[in-house]
Amino acid sequence: MAVNVRLRTTTSGKTYWQADIRVRLADGLIHRERPKTPGNTRAQALRWARQREAYILRHGVEGKGERRHGSKATPTFKAFVPRFMADYVEANRLSPMTRRHYEVVLRTHLLPILGDVTLDQIGPRQIQALKRRGLKASTTNQVLSKLKAILRTASRWGLLKEVPEITTVKVGRRHPEFYDFDAYERLVACAAELNPTTHALVLLGGDAGLRRGELRGLRWVNVHLKRDALYICDNLTFQDHVRLPKGGKTRWVPMTTPLAACLRALERRGEHVISREDGHYLSERSFDHRLYRAQQRAGLPKKGAHILRHTFC
Repeated sequence: MAVNVRLRTTTSGKTYWQADIRVRLADGLIHRERPKTPGNTRAQALRWARQREAYILRHGVEGKGERRHGSKATPTFKAFVPRFMADYVEANRLSPMTRRHYEVVLRTHLLPILGDVTLDQIGPRQIQALKRRGLKASTTNQVLSKLKAILRTASRWGLLKEVPEITTVKVGRRHPEFYDFDAYERLVACAAELNPTTHALVLLGGDAGLRRGELRGLRWVNVHLKRDALYICDNLTFQDHVRLPKGGKTRWVPMTTPLAACLRALERRGEHVISREDGHYLSERSFDHRLYRAQQRAGLPKKGAHILRHTFC
């Protein structure tokens, strides 16, 4: 390629020689660097720059100082995504739910806008375009978070010199929904009228504060009736993968008197507490359907199971 040197002057008036080295590496990428050179004359600076060029051609570029240019050298966002999913998401064994979130965000939001853009061309204009799409603030921030993770990974792998600044949008303060005492008592009573399983489902969420995945994954072996306590260590996540509870931490939860009485009377049809007639744990759809029926019977709007946890808290 090319090696040049030029005399530069600092703001304090001092002078030094700077080299401009451009090298095509073995993988076809173009590396460029402009270091300050030793020596006081142009000949000394040029000799050092040529030695540096020869070293790069022989040994390649080391460390974080590499800089690569050219549209052919930098892959497009669409071309990089399969490698990211295989060598980052799958290799690091991220949860199935996290993998699904990446797939949805990529398919729905990022690839349609950034698919044909090279990684080094993603900047403020593309980021602002994502913010202008009219999505909810929380959704927009999730998209930006996924994009930041992808670009940071590309930077660590030497495909991107600098990650652009990505700031989130302001999210309005939301107060969590919960049932007041009258509404919760009405829901518990209606759930008990439907069947014992739905009754236990509502009490486990409202009296013990279990999340939906923890509710579905609760097994009888972790129900300690003599101690009036539950050991929460299983979480049924996306596609029914069994993982630790949120945060990777198990915990003991004391049972209220109504919850303990309900579980003592509940028929043990299988390994799981909240189960179908054949003893198998409930699917997400069946779980939600049982809760919706109780809410409808109590004259309450349809809400997900997390409103029970907020009621507990």
